[in-house]
Amino acid sequence: MKMAPIKKLVLCIAAVSVAMTIVSTNIITSVLTLKAAQNNAAKEQAYAQQVQQHNNSYSNGVSNGGNNGGYVNNGGSNSGTANNGTVDNGATNNAGNGGGSAADKTPAGDNGGYQDSGSANNSDKAAIVEEFNKAVNSVKTNATTVEQKGVTNYLAGQTETGGLNSIYKMLGGDDWLDGMLRDNSQGAATYTGADITAKFPVEGQTWSSKLTAADVKEATRTEENGVITITIVTIADEKSENVKIGEGHAPKAFNVVLPNVVNDNIPGAAKSLAGTASMAYPESTAKITVDAKTGNVITADYDMKWTINFDKMSVVLPLGTKAEYTVKY
Repeated sequence: MKMAPIKKLVLCIAAVSVAMTIVSTNIITSVLTLKAAQNNAAKEQAYAQQVQQHNNSYSNGVSNGGNNGGYVNNGGSNSGTANNGTVDNGATNNAGNGGGSAADKTPAGDNGGYQDSGSANNSDKAAIVEEFNKAVNSVKTNATTVEQKGVTNYLAGQTETGGLNSIYKMLGGDDWLDGMLRDNSQGAATYTGADITAKFPVEGQTWSSKLTAADVKEATRTEENGVITITIVTIADEKSENVKIGEGHAPKAFNVVLPNVVNDNIPGAAKSLAGTASMAYPESTAKITVDAKTGNVITADYDMKWTINFDKMSVVLPLGTKAEYTVKY
């Protein structure tokens, strides 16, 4: 069976992250060893110290970048000074001379809990979510054809590459990653029968949404010319290594990428360098149009945000996937 494009993409990213660690460490060690061999004993000792410093920085997930745009992770609450570097103080970031404010470093998808935008009060929100669920769930049971216009992967925010920043830039940085993501997108496809269950959100499930009002940050509904438009924005899911379909928020309505897709396919030796991946799902949006007379979904557009975290390497990759469908009955 051919590997699903999104699984292929995730494994590619995992492999690249591991390769970046191995390649960068080997390059540094090789170059410094070569130089040491060409110099006198005093210089050999100095280069050996540099090798040790680099190895320590990788093992600790900390780049001694400082003035070179390095990444410093101070764990909990701290007040620090950075010169041209990026300072990540974990849960609390107190502005230092160059550190910026805590708001500047809020992790992708961390909205601090539930916030109602005012687009619908709780009772209205519950009714809209119920209507959304009824409509999209009918796609699995009643649709004869689902036409996929396309599924596009893209870079959805600012990456953090920790001690791998220099090698990441050498590969092409964010432009390179965004290009790789888009190259692993999908084009048009037509699904019928069992393929609708297999491909239309939520993949492989007999249902398309188990959302409740408690899973939703914003819910809006409009009606014009016999067409109802419903837009749902989910509450962000914090990062976790243990994510299951149908739990949390986004996994109840989107084709989410699970952490075990990455972790189950990383060799043990590589895990010792990269650590295990955790996944976060920032606010994601689903928009459907519905025939007011029949209650059938006409179109369904999904914009799902997913962030891969390799904490051991201080790597954060904020990604997105947009999928567009037209449904026929």
